[in-house]
Amino acid sequence: MEEEKAPSGEIAKSAPKTRVLWIVIAVLVLTNVLTLAAGFAGVFSSAPAKPALRIGTLLSLTGGLSPYGPSDTKGAKLAVAEINAAGGVLGQPIQVFSEDDQTNSLAAAAAATKLITQNHVDAIVGAQFSGGSLSSLDTIISNAVPMVSPSATSVKLSDLTVTRGWFFRTISSDALQGAVAGSYLYTNSSFRYAGVLAINNPYGVGLANNFKAKFTSLGGTINGTPVIIPEAQPDYTGALNQLFTAGASTAPQVVYFVGYPDTGLTVMKQWQAGLSTHPWWDRQWVFSEGLDSQDFIDSLRGASVGVDVTKIWGTSPAAPNSTLYNAFVSRYKAQYMNEVPALYASHAYDAVYMIALAAQKAGAVDGVSIRSQLRAVSGPNGTVIHGAEWPKALAELAANHTINWEGASGSENLNSTNDPGRGSYEIWSVSAAPNYQIYRVAYFGESLVVPAAAALQLVGQSAQADHVNSFTTQLVAAAPFRLN
Repeated sequence: MEEEKAPSGEIAKSAPKTRVLWIVIAVLVLTNVLTLAAGFAGVFSSAPAKPALRIGTLLSLTGGLSPYGPSDTKGAKLAVAEINAAGGVLGQPIQVFSEDDQTNSLAAAAAATKLITQNHVDAIVGAQFSGGSLSSLDTIISNAVPMVSPSATSVKLSDLTVTRGWFFRTISSDALQGAVAGSYLYTNSSFRYAGVLAINNPYGVGLANNFKAKFTSLGGTINGTPVIIPEAQPDYTGALNQLFTAGASTAPQVVYFVGYPDTGLTVMKQWQAGLSTHPWWDRQWVFSEGLDSQDFIDSLRGASVGVDVTKIWGTSPAAPNSTLYNAFVSRYKAQYMNEVPALYASHAYDAVYMIALAAQKAGAVDGVSIRSQLRAVSGPNGTVIHGAEWPKALAELAANHTINWEGASGSENLNSTNDPGRGSYEIWSVSAAPNYQIYRVAYFGESLVVPAAAALQLVGQSAQADHVNSFTTQLVAAAPFRLN
């Protein structure tokens, strides 16, 4: 093949080298521009992923309330596991960080600070007890992190001037438990003279005073003033002498004891030891829910203490007798090797779900957004959502429907002070040998522990309203079984 020749009169020339170089550079620049443009188009074509919801648990893994904290932490983590398995919050799995409040106010405040400043949590489930919740308020308020307690019951935590609206709870305040206890002992058990023994913290003092107010409003007499004792001391004989100081003829017929297991064990051991020389000490004991622990009851009947536990009664918040709580127990047992959940585990479970619902509804996981929606998702109106129904919740929220959380621990329906609008309580006792198990004696259902006017319409019979908190305490007998 011959080489092609230039046309006649033209001289063949090669392109200048500089021109070729500029052409190559232009092509490279254009290629890079197109590549970057495609990249940016990909970035802006879909919204960035939302940050993960970070929840802290601040519960009593050690200390006076350690019979409850580990199980309550598991209840919270069960809710996290269920939600994450069904898609998480805003498309991201919840992250959970657990701390021990040690049943100590200073330790609780320090742990809350760690959860917020180091773990950067958006909300906290806790603290386990009222003192720990109160001591953490400055930290959560200044950092805009809402706290939802499953078990802190002090009436002080209903005061918005104290909480600034950053504290919520899935359990009713002691205004209700005090009313139930006072009514049951006076009306149903016909006691007319009562003594009160309580630990010196917001829970103990608050519940003691609420019990006294209800009992005396019905016509009962409190022998002296409530005896307030320090926690976890080695000797309470002085307090027992003060409690029964009137002697055999006018000693209280019943003692309402508000405490925690560590203090309770010492008190009851010394009471039992003193019976032989102080026979007028032999009176009915009724415990608050802080002593509603099977392990504690087992320790009382041990050889070194020797209390006849079958004579003990108690009051306690209780989950409604419903399939919702029973379903929670089944899922809890399946998750934790057939372990029975402790008191408040269902309340911690509900607290996680409510935080998650609030974040999903708000479309953001920051504390301000969660706080703004917690009351809205609690009910009483809207599509009912139960535990293990996260896919249904996501669909309803995506459709901009109102949510009504009905949880394992009962209806929440948070009121203007961020307290549950209703509450269920039980009277419990201990069965005979050989089991010595805590069981339910009587039950105050949600439909009866409600504002007085509503309850009168509901039950169609007279009810006595408490002048302090306007709650009725009509009693409903229940079969002898234990729900929580």
